[in-house]
Amino acid sequence: MKINKIIVIAISVLITLFFGCKKNNILTSSIYDINVSTDTVLFDTLFTTIGSTTKRIKCYNNNNGIINISQINLLNGEDSPFRINVDGESGVVFKDLSILPGDSIFIFIEVTIDPNGSNLPLIVEDKIIFETNNNINKVVLNAWGQDAYYHVNEIVQGIWSNDKPHVIYGVAAVGYPNIDSNLNLTIESGTKIHGHSNAVLYIYKSSLNVNGNISNPVIFQQDRTEDYLLYPADSISGQWRGVYFSSPLNSEIRHAEINNSIIGLQIDTFTINNQVLLNKVKINNSLYSNILTQGSNVTATNCLFGNSNNYSAIISIGGSVNFEHCTFANYSSSFRNTPAFLFKDYYQTADDQIIFRPFSEAQFTNCIFDGNANSDFACDTLGFDFTGINTNVIFDHCSLKTEDTINNYIQNNCFFNLSTHFKNPEEWVFELTDSSEVINKGKTSNIIDDIMNQTRIAPNDIGCYEFQ
Repeated sequence: MKINKIIVIAISVLITLFFGCKKNNILTSSIYDINVSTDTVLFDTLFTTIGSTTKRIKCYNNNNGIINISQINLLNGEDSPFRINVDGESGVVFKDLSILPGDSIFIFIEVTIDPNGSNLPLIVEDKIIFETNNNINKVVLNAWGQDAYYHVNEIVQGIWSNDKPHVIYGVAAVGYPNIDSNLNLTIESGTKIHGHSNAVLYIYKSSLNVNGNISNPVIFQQDRTEDYLLYPADSISGQWRGVYFSSPLNSEIRHAEINNSIIGLQIDTFTINNQVLLNKVKINNSLYSNILTQGSNVTATNCLFGNSNNYSAIISIGGSVNFEHCTFANYSSSFRNTPAFLFKDYYQTADDQIIFRPFSEAQFTNCIFDGNANSDFACDTLGFDFTGINTNVIFDHCSLKTEDTINNYIQNNCFFNLSTHFKNPEEWVFELTDSSEVINKGKTSNIIDDIMNQTRIAPNDIGCYEFQ
């Protein structure tokens, strides 16, 4: 009995020592990593004078052994407006920090900013970098850099005034999800709206009215205003998501510019009673498309859909659309294998099923379709052989740059592969020069002026600009 007791005690001691030693082993394999309580720290307090606030995050070791963090550092170092304190010590670089199994360390973060400093960006950003067993973790730090209206994942309505910039961080939604909320947002002339990375102005079953004028247009663009190391800030596409209508109520955008987004203007309607009016709108330098419509009711007059990394416009899968005196022209310097303009009345499902979505009306009058590709106009429709009906679209007195043959029921008195001779399309200047072949080629219409409010003279020029 004594021997058995001694054996049991010995085994218990060995087990305790084994697991105790295992817990105290330093885990060096890359399969072992730390966990951080968040990936983003947002200082959303708006200061009116030089201010400072403190936030904290936790770094956990959820492994059954010691984790050694080889380095924690503030990416911008001493130049950062942020300051960090790791387990009671301040600095910008911290090395060889050990965390016991099941334990954690605190990291305190402070920021001091004068938001009235006009030389600062709208949002100041830095990162805390963690290096552990060849794993890299990052925590993004953001704080307001200037005095502005900040809209952070919120429902918005009423009036956006032009006295300060408006910055969207995440989603600014006009309308509540899955509710017929019937909200309205009106944006005054001269207002500047800045979107942070992936930020979107989202209009759902509500209305948007953008009231710019020729002297004070409404500008939508990214929140980065300082130039990159090698490129101007305005030369980079895809810096924010864009403006997105989903089943909107009647809305109108007048005298506005939308720049450097992923999709400048996306309109998904799928209703018959409401439409979006676009009047004298310029959209440039989108990553995917300047305008994307899907089953939408859109009327656009004197609009410019310019350079894009892919499409100037995609008009697709039904709805009622009417574009008059619009310019679709893509002279982007980036490589693309897409046309400037794509019209499509079907889509393909994940299981390769073809879904036909005809347009109730699709009219393009006095429009330019142009670019620096060999063919910048594509009308991709299922056609009579597949559907038994002719495609319900007409291009009337338009200038088309294409290598394809266009059926007569799609085009009426159109001109093919004219030399447009824009002033400087690579720099987003699409005004006509005296050598442009689209001058006086348009159909006389009820549109009395152009995108710059200049009087149109019969016979009209094609596109959004009237040559003066």
